[in-house]
Amino acid sequence: MSVLLTLWRLLDRPQRRQIVGLQLLSIVMALSTVGGIVTGLRGALGVAQSILRGGRNRELMALRRELGTHWLIRRALHHFEQKDYSQLVDLLNASTRESLGAINRDESTRLLWNVVRRQPRLVLLGLRGLLMGKGLKD
Repeated sequence: MSVLLTLWRLLDRPQRRQIVGLQLLSIVMALSTVGGIVTGLRGALGVAQSILRGGRNRELMALRRELGTHWLIRRALHHFEQKDYSQLVDLLNASTRESLGAINRDESTRLLWNVVRRQPRLVLLGLRGLLMGKGLKD
């Protein structure tokens, strides 16, 4: 709720008349169905900043990258079978598990690069997952 209050305070009176609190809340709700609550709030903040500044902003571009990374990971795992998940778990060394514990899911790009850097063989497994679904519509 504090994010919404901060967004509301960023708007001056004419802008408050244009964007009613319910409209802003509907933006948050719509965006949160895509990537979760945190992503939705980041999206709402980005939209508010974009409205105030009259164009695109860094927050929305960063959010788009994060959602793209989420999609890539989901797509790679979508066609996995039990043996693929077993292989994935077997490839997780101590350093990789440490990264998974230290970085939250809302920073998927950072997490992905840390995991790949610590266990490069996971790239092949991910590529295999991406290619297994080639030609199928999801």
